Amino acid sequence: MSSDFISQLRDLVAQTLPRLDVAAVHTDAHLTYDLGLDSIELMQLLVLLETQTGYQIPDYALDADKLQTVADLQQLLCAQDQDTVGEPELDVKVHCVVSCLCHSIKQHGLDHRPFYFGVWDAEVFIDAQHQLRYHSEKVDHDFFIRWYQRLYGAKVTQWYDHGLSKQNNIDTLSAMLQHRPDWQQLMVMLDMYRLPERENRFALDPFPHYVLLENATSDEDLWMWDPDFRWEGNLKRERVMQAIASPAVAGGYTLDTRPLHTPYAADIDAYFNACFNPQQNHLTDAVETIIQHHLPGGAQAPTQLGKALAELPVLAIRKYAYEHGLAFFWRELNQPAQEFERWCDAIERLVKGFDKLLYQANKWAMTQTGADLEQLLELVAEQNRRELNIKQAVREARDQWRKQAFTDHRDAELKPA
Repeated sequence: MSSDFISQLRDLVAQTLPRLDVAAVHTDAHLTYDLGLDSIELMQLLVLLETQTGYQIPDYALDADKLQTVADLQQLLCAQDQDTVGEPELDVKVHCVVSCLCHSIKQHGLDHRPFYFGVWDAEVFIDAQHQLRYHSEKVDHDFFIRWYQRLYGAKVTQWYDHGLSKQNNIDTLSAMLQHRPDWQQLMVMLDMYRLPERENRFALDPFPHYVLLENATSDEDLWMWDPDFRWEGNLKRERVMQAIASPAVAGGYTLDTRPLHTPYAADIDAYFNACFNPQQNHLTDAVETIIQHHLPGGAQAPTQLGKALAELPVLAIRKYAYEHGLAFFWRELNQPAQEFERWCDAIERLVKGFDKLLYQANKWAMTQTGADLEQLLELVAEQNRRELNIKQAVREARDQWRKQAFTDHRDAELKPA
């Protein structure tokens, strides 16, 4: 690696992030685990590399999966002509509650893709400081629970009692784990930040997250299913219980999966109608609202905009749910794969566009120039246009599917309820 790059990086760290150890900046240093950079500090560092040292920041440099070490940073900044549209796996995971519920659906060999209709415009929050949040004490999962039961027939019971102490709820969970029947699944909310041995790609503290638990072979361990991060394995029981004991989390359900069945077309159609808003994009609207509150003379200082949008990447991946919706309709209609792949590329550009938007928000927060603000607002408008185009394609696919599903009664499971 170029010694000039290392020198420039150390100078920037010393000037702007004095809490970090400059001596720790070396080729193999991990940006999060060794240097201790959080997501906003990393964005700010990229802005400084552009504005103070002249590096061009390509869109693909904003991908957290590709940006792990100092060596990755140097390679990405110096690479040329890379494709900005990736190839995400079809079975994308974008919402921890929905992913846990879909785990049981898939185990029974049923099609889970329609259930993701509710994710692309799932609820987002703006707190009292005008900061974007993916989680809130006001979060209500009843929408997904009700539709999971209606679509697939499973029975869901909330075991977590918010009127009891944390320890009482942990005791309840321990007893349920001990006596859990094979057909039952136990969902629980925990704080992933308290499990550093697990992935926390968004570097959030706290990191509320739903998983599935069951007893392991050893009494000292628990078996965790984490469908949202495609992970399963043993963890120390004590560590898991500490993560559940976090004051930042509270919640849990039992799933009786015995009655699971293929959803009826009429229920799928009703669920789509309950989820689909063809003229409004909730996430982009929330981003625009937050920007307005951080403009000069607004409720919050412009310098805080980057921090206010720090959780945007967590919410942006929900847009991969459009792939699930299109995949369901496309396969039911036996549509050509080439057109589907074209829309997958459009969805990928939408998701990655939020990374670019977050970078530009950090850049304007640091420069506060009119040109950077204009570019930021144009990115917001562009994201709106992109998503509305995708919604149009999804609605047209649904309309074609509906004509077929409600006139073809050869399959009793697809006829209207």
